[in-house]
Amino acid sequence: MTRRTAFLAFSFVVVIGLLGLQSWDLARGRIEASAVRAIEARTGFVVKSLERAEIALLPLPRISLSKVAFAQHDGAVAGEALRVRVYPRLLTLLTGHLGFDRIDLVAPQLDVAVPAGSDGITDWLSPPLAELEKLRSQSRIVIRSGALFLRAAGQVQSIVRDLNLVLDERELDDPLSLSGSFTWRGVSSDVSLLWPAAGGGKAALSASSPLLKLRFEGTRAGPGEPVIDGALALSTPSLPQLLDWFGEKSRLSTALGGLTLNADLQLKPREASFNNAVASLDGDRLDGVMKLTEVDGRFALSGTLAGAGLDLGRLIGRLPLPAIDARDPGRLDLDGWTGRDIDLRVSVDAARLNGARLTDAATYLLIKKGRFEAGLLRASAYGGTVKARFLAVGAPAGVDVKIQAGLDKVDFGKAAADVPQFARLTGTGGFQLALDGAGGTFDELLGAMTGRAGINLRQGEIGGVALADLVRRAERNPSQLLRDWHQGKTPFETLTANAGIANGLLVLTDAQMNGANYRLGLAGNASLRTRRLDMRASLASLSGSLRLPLVLKGPVDAPFFDVESEAFLSPTGSTGTIAAPTLVER
Repeated sequence: MTRRTAFLAFSFVVVIGLLGLQSWDLARGRIEASAVRAIEARTGFVVKSLERAEIALLPLPRISLSKVAFAQHDGAVAGEALRVRVYPRLLTLLTGHLGFDRIDLVAPQLDVAVPAGSDGITDWLSPPLAELEKLRSQSRIVIRSGALFLRAAGQVQSIVRDLNLVLDERELDDPLSLSGSFTWRGVSSDVSLLWPAAGGGKAALSASSPLLKLRFEGTRAGPGEPVIDGALALSTPSLPQLLDWFGEKSRLSTALGGLTLNADLQLKPREASFNNAVASLDGDRLDGVMKLTEVDGRFALSGTLAGAGLDLGRLIGRLPLPAIDARDPGRLDLDGWTGRDIDLRVSVDAARLNGARLTDAATYLLIKKGRFEAGLLRASAYGGTVKARFLAVGAPAGVDVKIQAGLDKVDFGKAAADVPQFARLTGTGGFQLALDGAGGTFDELLGAMTGRAGINLRQGEIGGVALADLVRRAERNPSQLLRDWHQGKTPFETLTANAGIANGLLVLTDAQMNGANYRLGLAGNASLRTRRLDMRASLASLSGSLRLPLVLKGPVDAPFFDVESEAFLSPTGSTGTIAAPTLVER
């Protein structure tokens, strides 16, 4: 045996001897009392009951308490652990006293009392953090395979499972440091927190889960109402899923997909400011400032953002917008769209809207309880300008809706290359629409609509009909006028149409189209509820030699447009008829 080995063996025998001088075989009650006092002093928990206590010296000294019930002094946190293991310091044992390096809670079930009516993670975390802040020092606390029950007025609000946390040992005024993992609402997460418990100092938080990557580093100042400043980096593959994970149900959030956010964050009680924010929505970058506040339990988001580009059509297309159908008996639900206050202003150099390309676009979204408003304040498009506004307000009759839209000096031919709906129309001009109505269902709303609409174009074409050719054929050989005029294009010099809308019925007051050799007049009405047309047209040659009556009727999506079946060719201003009848034979 070497000298070193002999010395170690001798030291071990001395330690065992010193431990043996203590009356451990007679001190179970003393061990229990000492362990309980130490746990209460170093964790802030008051031990209410335990089943038994055991002590083992090898391989490391430890005390094991079985089925321990405990609670904090004010009752904010309580629970029961299958086993509590306490690891005494060896040097203190040699003197017959208990001092602990570490306390393990094995399979604990923790109950945290949260305010009644609270539904947010901030309210849920406040009580345990406040209790931990009260401790000026603590042992290393390890929670293994735990469960955390959040209760309000005795009712379980949420459950955190698979809780594995390590709270590092700290002394007077040291920051609280914890790390670990848990499963909440079916999603496993890793978390790390550094929290200055003495009112000021460095604060840090990182969290990682399949739905969230978050990192914050900053400082906390002010022991009364603390203010936290720092840099925030957050990313999620799906913002709607992330909000849903936190219990935030929002129809508007479905418009958003993946989000990356970097900002200078300032946290105050019930207020979060995001300064120098850089947000990326599915690759579209927006810079600016945002603020999230809470007033009387209602959250409000406000902000001003600007960027190079934004796909508005993609955002709108993701919204669960109801189909406008008068046959739908369901009541219009405005509350589902106005659950949170929002005041957002977004300006971009270029925007996309269902294929249409807009430049210098300024949009806004303004929501308050019972009021939803969105609009396009300004935008340039295809040589002209575009504006739009939609407003819905809760009313005794259901929902009061106002719609305004305007195009001015827009080149529809250029727009047709991007917007399939304009494929059959060219020309330069404008369009105006104003609608106002109220109702509890789509049938009531459409039936109550009033307003006006108008269009004014010049130097363009209408595809799908060849009215100019129809006039030429009729003048040359009336018997051939019906051949193939439903194909081709009709060039026009001017096209104007104005309509009044009352009680859901659109009535044309002035509608005509003029070409090189013809003039077309249109009169009639269209029902907003049934989406059906009932109109008559008169196609006349500029030479005055003929006039053709046409009919336009049927569903808006596929109307019937043809020469009236009992029509005859007749000279303008004459009550007689010419020899060839124009009985429709298609």
